[in-house]
Amino acid sequence: MFILFGVACHNQSVNDKHSATMNRFNQIDNKLTELSKQLGTTVATTGGGASFDGVDVPKDKLEMRRIVWVDGSIGKGIIINQNFENRNIDAPDWDFSYIAWLEKTELTSKGRPFLEKKLLTKVTLAKIEKNIDQLIKVSTENLKNIKESDLGYN
Repeated sequence: MFILFGVACHNQSVNDKHSATMNRFNQIDNKLTELSKQLGTTVATTGGGASFDGVDVPKDKLEMRRIVWVDGSIGKGIIINQNFENRNIDAPDWDFSYIAWLEKTELTSKGRPFLEKKLLTKVTLAKIEKNIDQLIKVSTENLKNIKESDLGYN
């Protein structure tokens, strides 16, 4: 009986953590899902790893939101990701950016022609949530007008 209780408590803890994460992104996710449907893509919620001082950030602490699509010869994306420069694994800062890259090109030592524009850097998730409509509007308008000549090697 004790083992069943322990398993039930663990499962509830995992579910509560998942619910808290989902609730934290609720308004943002609704807006991003709406945009992704218009663009014929989906919202990704996982990404690559992060580390500081050579120690990997545990995967259960990594959160992000990303929409990526291709428009002609240019790949485009909107990204909300954690910024661990504050060195707080439990309360990271957040960045909101849009990116573009040349989709079909010969890879060289320089990589692909690329553009990244951070609209918000090292802010609270609440600030992104408060400004999500404007952030999406600015990002999509700027990405709509991107030309190959706007992309370079960073």
